Amino acid sequence: MPEDENLLVPIGPANVTREGNEVTVYAYGMMHYYAMQAAEVVAQQDGIRCEVVDIRTLVPLDRETVINSFKKTGKALIVYEDNQFLGYGAEIAAILSDEAFEYMDGPIRRLAGPDVPGVPFAHSMQDFFMPSTDKIADAIRDLAAY
Repeated sequence: MPEDENLLVPIGPANVTREGNEVTVYAYGMMHYYAMQAAEVVAQQDGIRCEVVDIRTLVPLDRETVINSFKKTGKALIVYEDNQFLGYGAEIAAILSDEAFEYMDGPIRRLAGPDVPGVPFAHSMQDFFMPSTDKIADAIRDLAAY
């Protein structure tokens, strides 16, 4: 790695990591990685052009990038690895519906873990709980068809 390369991620700005115009997928951390994989799958298999936004930081949240991407696609899928109820996806959904409602071309969807007390320890149950590339791709297809 070159010494002069700055690998620091700035606090605040989100990053559009894949350009698209049909559905925006919002995610961060490991879910961003899965979202990128899912966007590639649906592009190759279904011709769906997804925009993927890496949220990167929740506070401060880059509202401008979040809203501008939604204005571009009109459809939002928010993916996170927490319980769906009271997760950060609800806040992003509220921001989009409050500040960009007139651009909405379908329901704002969230894909997260089920509302259970915690993440299971057994790997087979973790697979049930966590969003995956396949689950995200299915949710993208469903939203794109709306």
